[in-house]
Amino acid sequence: MGRAGRGASFFLTPLGIVFTTVVIDLIGFGLVLPILPLWAEEIGATPVEIGIITASYAVAQLLFAPVWGRLSDRHGRRPVILVSLAGSAVAALFIGLAGSLLLLLIARVLQGIAGASYAAAQAYVADVTEPKDRAKGMGMIGAAFGLGFVLGPAIGALFSTIDQRLPFFVASGLAAANFVIAYVRLPESRRPGATAPEAPVPRLAIVRRALSSRDLAPLVWLSFVSTFAFVGMETTFALFGDRRFSYSPVQMGLLFTFIGVMAVFSQGYLVGRVVERWGESRVMIAGFGGTAAGLMLVAVSHDLWLLLVGLALLAIASGLVFSTTTALISLAAGEREQGMVLGLSASVGGAARIGAPLLATVLFEHVGIAVPLILGAALFALCAAAALRVVGRPALA
Repeated sequence: MGRAGRGASFFLTPLGIVFTTVVIDLIGFGLVLPILPLWAEEIGATPVEIGIITASYAVAQLLFAPVWGRLSDRHGRRPVILVSLAGSAVAALFIGLAGSLLLLLIARVLQGIAGASYAAAQAYVADVTEPKDRAKGMGMIGAAFGLGFVLGPAIGALFSTIDQRLPFFVASGLAAANFVIAYVRLPESRRPGATAPEAPVPRLAIVRRALSSRDLAPLVWLSFVSTFAFVGMETTFALFGDRRFSYSPVQMGLLFTFIGVMAVFSQGYLVGRVVERWGESRVMIAGFGGTAAGLMLVAVSHDLWLLLVGLALLAIASGLVFSTTTALISLAAGEREQGMVLGLSASVGGAARIGAPLLATVLFEHVGIAVPLILGAALFALCAAAALRVVGRPALA
């Protein structure tokens, strides 16, 4: 009873409430993830056009992530999160109603604008956690993402058997319900007096600092390259499963659910324990190497058992990578610029999400269906080698 009480009380804490908010939001996002490429093909999109539609989401994130981050620093995390939930509800509705590639593209841009505010959720975690618990807190947000991918694709696969548009309408309804829950239950996390600087720092100055600072630059570049590699896999995996294994949307939904289960285990349970024992930098390096190995196993798989082994390793190791890099970036930032710096990090991730889908889909269509996976493995291996060289620097120590 005591343990159950402690478990239940977590959901009444600020971290527990934002965790629930992110889970419900990501259920809506994960619900459409394995279906969107196939739905775009149904409308008439080629693999390259699917890459453009996917990249449009990232373009919007690139432009709006720093804006949302700065707004959350100046006006609070709560209003930014609420606006993003409302935008997600409208965008998912438009995707379901889209009857042409142009309308689908517009809806994805709106979805990217709304989704760019996830840096505010990360800044929220930074507000309510101590530095020693930062990686664990970021891991909880990552676990919320993973749990959304566990439930979302499964629900999407179920509803797609009724009508291929229905998952998008369900996602819209979930985002609207999440807006109501967050409006009622989500408190503001900014401490009284923790206001942003009076004179806003120019965006170019922030970018220059992130790309040249001895503390932040290695982390930002590692985040960019690893995101680029992961998104290339993410964009083409549903098409890969269709071409190599002839999997249906339902079967792809089940595979994404499996990935989500592994990600929840990695970020919700594993990362806090291994970071406590070995530290963020060592765990990050091991995650880079494990993700590279997982991508290679998926690339060479022709049997389900090998595919599942590769996906499990990929999901667990990448969960360690993204939790630790985000935590280290947060620790390198000052308290009053958490939203701004994490927003910039999200913007850099958005830049990776622009180029990766375009390159991955071109390679998929014109070179080979496994080439985006092999390229991703090489890039993660490069990140592991680069992290070993800079591990002694202050932000990675």
